[in-house]
Amino acid sequence: MVLRNLLFPKDGGGSLRRFLGMRQRLYKDQWNDSRPLRGPVPLFDFRRRDDAADLRDSLKPDRTRGLFGGWRVSDDSVIGGFSSSHMKFHEGENNLEEKSDGSSSSPPFLRWSGTLSTEINRQSNLARNVTRSGFAAVLSPEFPLTAPLENKYKALEICCRTDGRTYAVNLNVETYFPEDIYQGFIVGGDEPQKTNNSLEKPTEESESTSSTISSNEVDVQTPERPEPSLDVRQHLQNRRDLIEKTSISSDDHPYLGHPPSGFQKFVLPFKHFALTSRGRLRHAQRDLDGAISIESIGFTLMDGKDGDFCLDLVSLRAVNVLEGEVVGSLEDEAKEEKFQEVLRSGGEKKDDDSEAEKSDNKS
Repeated sequence: MVLRNLLFPKDGGGSLRRFLGMRQRLYKDQWNDSRPLRGPVPLFDFRRRDDAADLRDSLKPDRTRGLFGGWRVSDDSVIGGFSSSHMKFHEGENNLEEKSDGSSSSPPFLRWSGTLSTEINRQSNLARNVTRSGFAAVLSPEFPLTAPLENKYKALEICCRTDGRTYAVNLNVETYFPEDIYQGFIVGGDEPQKTNNSLEKPTEESESTSSTISSNEVDVQTPERPEPSLDVRQHLQNRRDLIEKTSISSDDHPYLGHPPSGFQKFVLPFKHFALTSRGRLRHAQRDLDGAISIESIGFTLMDGKDGDFCLDLVSLRAVNVLEGEVVGSLEDEAKEEKFQEVLRSGGEKKDDDSEAEKSDNKS
Protein backbone atom coordinates (compact mmCIF):
# COMPACT_ATOMS: atom_id res chain seq x y z
CA MET A 1 0.00 0.00 0.00
CA VAL A 2 2.84 2.40 0.85
CA LEU A 3 4.59 1.70 -2.44
CA ARG A 4 1.34 2.17 -4.33
CA ASN A 5 0.76 5.56 -2.70
CA LEU A 6 4.28 6.61 -3.64
CA LEU A 7 3.82 5.60 -7.28
CA PHE A 8 0.19 6.69 -7.56
CA PRO A 9 -0.59 9.41 -4.96
CA LYS A 10 -4.15 9.31 -3.68
CA ASP A 11 -4.83 12.92 -4.67
CA GLY A 12 -3.46 12.44 -8.20
CA GLY A 13 -0.24 13.43 -9.88
CA GLY A 14 3.13 11.79 -9.43
CA SER A 15 6.02 11.15 -11.79
CA LEU A 16 4.71 7.75 -12.90
CA ARG A 17 1.34 9.21 -13.90
CA ARG A 18 3.20 11.98 -15.74
CA PHE A 19 5.21 9.38 -17.63
CA LEU A 20 2.20 7.21 -18.48
CA GLY A 21 0.01 10.18 -19.42
CA MET A 22 2.59 11.59 -21.83
CA ARG A 23 3.29 8.22 -23.48
CA GLN A 24 -0.42 7.44 -23.76
CA ARG A 25 -1.16 10.76 -25.45
CA LEU A 26 1.73 10.47 -27.90
CA TYR A 27 0.86 6.88 -28.85
CA LYS A 28 -2.82 7.76 -29.19
CA ASP A 29 -2.02 10.59 -31.56
CA GLN A 30 0.38 8.40 -33.49
CA TRP A 31 -2.31 5.81 -34.21
CA ASN A 32 -5.41 8.00 -34.44
CA ASP A 33 -4.14 11.24 -35.97
CA SER A 34 -2.89 10.52 -39.48
CA ARG A 35 -2.61 14.18 -40.47
CA PRO A 36 0.85 15.44 -41.53
CA LEU A 37 0.67 18.00 -38.71
CA ARG A 38 -0.78 16.60 -35.52
CA GLY A 39 -2.85 18.42 -32.96
CA PRO A 40 -1.44 19.89 -29.73
CA VAL A 41 0.04 17.82 -26.90
CA PRO A 42 -0.42 19.22 -23.37
CA LEU A 43 2.82 19.28 -21.40
CA PHE A 44 1.46 20.97 -18.26
CA ASP A 45 -2.06 22.26 -17.69
CA PHE A 46 -3.30 23.17 -14.22
CA ARG A 47 -6.87 22.55 -15.33
CA ARG A 48 -5.94 18.87 -15.32
CA ARG A 49 -6.26 16.96 -12.06
CA ASP A 50 -2.78 15.41 -12.04
CA ASP A 51 -0.90 18.63 -12.90
CA ALA A 52 -2.83 20.51 -10.21
CA ALA A 53 -2.03 17.76 -7.68
CA ASP A 54 1.69 17.93 -8.52
CA LEU A 55 1.71 21.68 -7.94
CA ARG A 56 -0.12 21.37 -4.61
CA ASP A 57 2.40 18.76 -3.51
CA SER A 58 5.30 21.02 -4.54
CA LEU A 59 3.97 23.81 -2.31
CA LYS A 60 3.90 21.69 0.85
CA PRO A 61 6.45 23.11 3.32
CA ASP A 62 7.61 19.68 4.49
CA ARG A 63 7.98 18.22 1.00
CA THR A 64 11.23 16.43 0.20
CA ARG A 65 12.52 16.52 -3.38
CA GLY A 66 11.92 13.19 -5.07
CA LEU A 67 13.79 11.56 -7.92
CA PHE A 68 12.15 13.78 -10.55
CA GLY A 69 11.40 16.80 -8.38
CA GLY A 70 8.39 19.09 -8.47
CA TRP A 71 7.72 22.73 -9.25
CA ARG A 72 10.45 24.79 -7.61
CA VAL A 73 12.00 28.27 -7.62
CA SER A 74 15.55 29.53 -7.60
CA ASP A 75 17.12 32.99 -7.43
CA ASP A 76 20.39 34.79 -6.93
CA SER A 77 20.34 34.08 -3.19
CA VAL A 78 22.49 31.08 -4.12
CA ILE A 79 25.29 33.60 -4.84
CA GLY A 80 24.43 35.87 -1.92
CA GLY A 81 22.04 38.09 -3.89
CA PHE A 82 18.92 39.85 -2.62
CA SER A 83 16.37 38.65 -5.18
CA SER A 84 13.55 36.43 -3.93
CA SER A 85 10.57 34.64 -5.42
CA HIS A 86 7.82 32.25 -4.44
CA MET A 87 4.94 30.27 -5.94
CA LYS A 88 1.24 30.19 -5.17
CA PHE A 89 -1.54 28.08 -6.67
CA HIS A 90 -4.72 29.96 -7.53
CA GLU A 91 -7.16 27.12 -8.01
CA GLY A 92 -9.91 29.18 -9.64
CA GLU A 93 -13.06 27.28 -10.52
CA ASN A 94 -11.36 24.60 -12.65
CA ASN A 95 -14.15 24.87 -15.20
CA LEU A 96 -13.57 25.22 -18.94
CA GLU A 97 -17.21 25.99 -19.64
CA GLU A 98 -18.84 29.38 -19.39
CA LYS A 99 -21.07 30.37 -16.52
CA SER A 100 -24.82 30.71 -16.94
CA ASP A 101 -24.52 34.49 -17.08
CA GLY A 102 -22.09 34.26 -20.00
CA SER A 103 -18.94 35.22 -18.10
CA SER A 104 -15.85 33.03 -18.26
CA SER A 105 -14.71 30.97 -15.30
CA SER A 106 -11.42 31.80 -13.65
CA PRO A 107 -8.91 29.05 -14.56
CA PRO A 108 -6.46 27.49 -12.13
CA PHE A 109 -2.99 28.97 -12.54
CA LEU A 110 0.46 29.05 -11.00
CA ARG A 111 1.49 32.51 -9.79
CA TRP A 112 5.22 33.02 -9.67
CA SER A 113 6.10 36.37 -8.14
CA GLY A 114 8.80 38.10 -6.17
CA THR A 115 11.34 40.91 -6.23
CA LEU A 116 14.39 41.24 -8.45
CA SER A 117 17.48 43.01 -7.14
CA THR A 118 20.67 43.60 -9.12
CA GLU A 119 22.63 44.59 -6.01
CA ILE A 120 25.68 42.45 -5.27
CA ASN A 121 26.04 41.40 -1.66
CA ARG A 122 29.69 42.14 -0.94
CA GLN A 123 29.28 40.91 2.62
CA SER A 124 28.53 37.37 1.51
CA ASN A 125 31.23 34.78 0.92
CA LEU A 126 29.06 33.39 -1.87
CA ALA A 127 29.54 36.60 -3.86
CA ARG A 128 33.32 36.61 -3.67
CA ASN A 129 33.85 36.38 -7.45
CA VAL A 130 30.43 37.66 -8.56
CA THR A 131 30.44 40.57 -11.02
CA ARG A 132 26.68 40.89 -11.59
CA SER A 133 23.51 39.73 -9.94
CA GLY A 134 19.76 39.82 -10.41
CA PHE A 135 17.93 36.71 -11.54
CA ALA A 136 15.02 34.52 -10.51
CA ALA A 137 13.73 31.29 -12.02
CA VAL A 138 10.93 28.74 -11.77
CA LEU A 139 11.30 25.17 -13.01
CA SER A 140 8.75 22.48 -13.82
CA PRO A 141 8.93 18.84 -12.71
CA GLU A 142 11.01 16.57 -14.93
CA PHE A 143 9.45 14.17 -17.38
CA PRO A 144 10.62 10.64 -16.54
CA LEU A 145 12.58 9.39 -19.56
CA THR A 146 11.76 12.76 -21.22
CA ALA A 147 8.78 13.81 -23.34
CA PRO A 148 9.79 12.44 -26.78
CA LEU A 149 8.20 14.94 -29.16
CA GLU A 150 10.69 13.93 -31.87
CA ASN A 151 10.17 16.11 -34.93
CA LYS A 152 6.36 15.97 -34.89
CA TYR A 153 5.82 19.37 -33.24
CA LYS A 154 7.19 22.73 -34.30
CA ALA A 155 6.47 25.19 -31.48
CA LEU A 156 5.81 25.73 -27.79
CA GLU A 157 2.49 27.37 -26.84
CA ILE A 158 2.37 29.23 -23.52
CA CYS A 159 -0.92 30.35 -21.98
CA CYS A 160 -0.01 32.92 -19.36
CA ARG A 161 -0.40 36.46 -18.04
CA THR A 162 2.68 38.65 -17.62
CA ASP A 163 3.50 42.02 -16.11
CA GLY A 164 5.16 43.41 -19.26
CA ARG A 165 8.70 42.35 -18.37
CA THR A 166 10.82 40.13 -20.62
CA TYR A 167 10.97 36.51 -19.49
CA ALA A 168 13.27 33.80 -20.79
CA VAL A 169 11.65 30.44 -21.56
CA ASN A 170 14.06 27.60 -20.83
CA LEU A 171 13.87 24.20 -22.50
CA ASN A 172 15.93 21.45 -20.92
CA VAL A 173 16.21 18.82 -23.62
CA GLU A 174 17.99 15.51 -23.89
CA THR A 175 21.50 16.30 -25.09
CA TYR A 176 25.09 15.12 -24.83
CA PHE A 177 25.91 18.32 -22.90
CA PRO A 178 23.86 18.47 -19.65
CA GLU A 179 24.54 22.19 -19.14
CA ASP A 180 22.96 23.17 -22.46
CA ILE A 181 19.61 24.99 -22.28
CA TYR A 182 17.61 26.36 -25.19
CA GLN A 183 16.09 29.78 -24.52
CA GLY A 184 13.36 31.86 -26.12
CA PHE A 185 11.81 35.10 -24.86
CA ILE A 186 8.32 36.46 -24.33
CA VAL A 187 7.14 39.99 -23.65
CA GLY A 188 3.61 40.61 -22.39
CA GLY A 189 1.48 43.18 -20.65
CA ASP A 190 0.40 46.55 -22.01
CA GLU A 191 3.75 47.85 -23.20
CA PRO A 192 3.63 49.55 -26.61
CA GLN A 193 4.87 46.87 -28.95
CA LYS A 194 3.86 45.25 -32.19
CA THR A 195 1.25 42.52 -31.84
CA ASN A 196 0.71 39.81 -34.43
CA ASN A 197 -2.89 38.59 -34.54
CA SER A 198 -1.68 35.57 -36.46
CA LEU A 199 1.63 33.86 -36.98
CA GLU A 200 2.75 34.62 -40.49
CA LYS A 201 5.43 32.82 -42.40
CA PRO A 202 8.67 34.76 -41.91
CA THR A 203 9.93 36.73 -44.86
CA GLU A 204 13.46 37.97 -45.36
CA GLU A 205 12.45 41.26 -43.77
CA SER A 206 10.41 39.84 -40.89
CA GLU A 207 12.96 37.13 -40.11
CA SER A 208 15.16 39.77 -38.51
CA THR A 209 12.29 40.80 -36.22
CA SER A 210 11.44 37.39 -34.84
CA SER A 211 9.79 37.09 -31.44
CA THR A 212 12.64 34.86 -30.28
CA ILE A 213 16.36 34.86 -30.88
CA SER A 214 17.30 32.76 -33.89
CA SER A 215 20.69 31.25 -34.52
CA ASN A 216 21.69 33.73 -37.22
CA GLU A 217 21.25 36.59 -34.73
CA VAL A 218 23.91 35.40 -32.31
CA ASP A 219 26.76 37.41 -33.81
CA VAL A 220 25.54 40.99 -33.75
CA GLN A 221 29.01 42.16 -34.74
CA THR A 222 31.74 39.88 -36.04
CA PRO A 223 34.86 40.45 -33.94
CA GLU A 224 38.33 39.59 -35.15
CA ARG A 225 38.54 36.86 -32.52
CA PRO A 226 35.04 35.73 -31.56
CA GLU A 227 34.44 34.72 -27.97
CA PRO A 228 33.34 31.15 -27.36
CA SER A 229 30.08 32.40 -25.84
CA LEU A 230 28.06 35.60 -25.39
CA ASP A 231 26.28 36.95 -22.34
CA VAL A 232 22.53 36.36 -22.71
CA ARG A 233 21.51 39.49 -20.80
CA GLN A 234 23.84 41.73 -22.82
CA HIS A 235 22.59 40.15 -26.04
CA LEU A 236 19.01 40.68 -24.89
CA GLN A 237 19.71 44.33 -24.15
CA ASN A 238 21.33 44.87 -27.57
CA ARG A 239 18.48 43.18 -29.44
CA ARG A 240 15.53 44.30 -27.30
CA ASP A 241 13.89 46.00 -30.27
CA LEU A 242 13.76 42.66 -32.11
CA ILE A 243 11.64 40.94 -29.47
CA GLU A 244 7.94 41.34 -30.07
CA LYS A 245 4.81 39.69 -28.79
CA THR A 246 3.42 36.90 -30.97
CA SER A 247 0.10 35.96 -29.45
CA ILE A 248 -2.64 34.24 -31.41
CA SER A 249 -5.94 36.07 -31.35
CA SER A 250 -8.71 33.91 -29.94
CA ASP A 251 -11.58 36.00 -31.33
CA ASP A 252 -14.67 33.78 -31.15
CA HIS A 253 -13.26 30.89 -33.12
CA PRO A 254 -13.45 27.53 -31.32
CA TYR A 255 -10.85 25.96 -33.61
CA LEU A 256 -8.09 28.13 -32.11
CA GLY A 257 -9.27 27.55 -28.57
CA HIS A 258 -10.08 30.32 -26.13
CA PRO A 259 -7.35 31.63 -23.83
CA PRO A 260 -9.02 32.25 -20.46
CA SER A 261 -10.23 35.79 -19.85
CA GLY A 262 -7.29 38.05 -19.02
CA PHE A 263 -4.67 35.61 -20.34
CA GLN A 264 -2.69 35.45 -23.57
CA LYS A 265 -1.28 32.69 -25.74
CA PHE A 266 2.31 32.93 -26.95
CA VAL A 267 3.65 30.61 -29.64
CA LEU A 268 7.44 30.23 -29.84
CA PRO A 269 8.82 28.15 -32.74
CA PHE A 270 11.39 25.63 -31.55
CA LYS A 271 13.80 26.59 -34.34
CA HIS A 272 14.03 30.12 -32.94
CA PHE A 273 15.29 29.07 -29.50
CA ALA A 274 18.92 30.00 -28.82
CA LEU A 275 21.40 27.52 -27.37
CA THR A 276 22.90 28.66 -24.04
CA SER A 277 25.17 27.21 -21.39
CA ARG A 278 25.53 28.57 -17.84
CA GLY A 279 23.67 31.73 -18.77
CA ARG A 280 25.78 32.47 -21.85
CA LEU A 281 25.02 32.01 -25.53
CA ARG A 282 26.94 29.27 -27.26
CA HIS A 283 28.97 30.72 -30.11
CA ALA A 284 28.33 27.56 -32.13
CA GLN A 285 24.54 27.30 -32.32
CA ARG A 286 22.62 24.07 -32.90
CA ASP A 287 19.05 24.58 -34.09
CA LEU A 288 16.33 22.93 -32.05
CA ASP A 289 14.44 21.55 -35.03
CA GLY A 290 15.22 17.83 -34.98
CA ALA A 291 14.24 15.01 -32.63
CA ILE A 292 13.17 16.96 -29.51
CA SER A 293 12.95 15.20 -26.15
CA ILE A 294 11.99 17.63 -23.38
CA GLU A 295 13.20 16.94 -19.85
CA SER A 296 11.73 20.03 -18.16
CA ILE A 297 10.61 23.61 -18.84
CA GLY A 298 11.34 26.76 -16.87
CA PHE A 299 11.11 30.55 -16.86
CA THR A 300 13.83 33.03 -15.88
CA LEU A 301 13.69 36.77 -15.22
CA MET A 302 17.05 38.48 -15.76
CA ASP A 303 16.20 41.78 -17.45
CA GLY A 304 18.45 43.84 -15.17
CA LYS A 305 15.59 45.88 -13.66
CA ASP A 306 15.06 46.12 -9.92
CA GLY A 307 11.52 45.73 -8.66
CA ASP A 308 8.59 43.38 -8.22
CA PHE A 309 7.49 40.91 -10.87
CA CYS A 310 4.62 38.50 -11.45
CA LEU A 311 3.93 35.73 -13.99
CA ASP A 312 0.71 33.67 -14.04
CA LEU A 313 0.91 30.37 -15.91
CA VAL A 314 -2.08 28.26 -17.03
CA SER A 315 -0.69 25.75 -19.51
CA LEU A 316 2.17 24.68 -21.78
CA ARG A 317 1.59 22.72 -25.01
CA ALA A 318 3.65 21.42 -27.93
CA VAL A 319 1.86 22.53 -31.10
CA ASN A 320 2.06 22.77 -34.87
CA VAL A 321 1.28 25.94 -36.80
CA LEU A 322 -0.22 25.95 -40.30
CA GLU A 323 -0.95 29.15 -42.23
CA GLY A 324 -0.81 31.27 -39.11
CA GLU A 325 -3.06 29.07 -36.97
CA VAL A 326 -2.34 26.45 -34.34
CA VAL A 327 -3.36 23.06 -35.68
CA GLY A 328 -6.25 21.81 -33.56
CA SER A 329 -6.81 18.31 -32.25
CA LEU A 330 -9.30 15.88 -33.79
CA GLU A 331 -11.74 16.97 -31.08
CA ASP A 332 -11.22 20.60 -32.16
CA GLU A 333 -12.04 19.68 -35.74
CA ALA A 334 -15.25 18.01 -34.61
CA LYS A 335 -16.16 21.18 -32.70
CA GLU A 336 -15.32 23.26 -35.77
CA GLU A 337 -17.63 21.17 -37.96
CA LYS A 338 -20.42 21.45 -35.39
CA PHE A 339 -19.84 25.20 -35.17
CA GLN A 340 -20.08 25.55 -38.95
CA GLU A 341 -23.26 23.46 -38.99
CA VAL A 342 -24.83 25.77 -36.42
CA LEU A 343 -23.92 28.78 -38.54
CA ARG A 344 -25.35 27.19 -41.66
CA SER A 345 -28.54 26.05 -39.96
CA GLY A 346 -28.95 29.49 -38.40
CA GLY A 347 -28.58 31.14 -41.80
CA GLU A 348 -31.06 28.74 -43.42
CA LYS A 349 -33.56 29.34 -40.63
CA LYS A 350 -33.19 33.08 -41.06
CA ASP A 351 -33.87 32.78 -44.79
CA ASP A 352 -36.96 30.63 -44.13
CA ASP A 353 -38.27 33.18 -41.63
CA SER A 354 -37.79 36.03 -44.09
CA GLU A 355 -39.61 34.10 -46.83
CA ALA A 356 -42.49 33.37 -44.48
CA GLU A 357 -42.67 37.04 -43.51
CA LYS A 358 -42.84 38.09 -47.16
CA SER A 359 -45.66 35.61 -47.80
CA ASP A 360 -47.63 36.98 -44.84
CA ASN A 361 -47.22 40.56 -46.09
CA LYS A 362 -48.49 39.61 -49.56
CA SER A 363 -51.56 37.91 -48.14
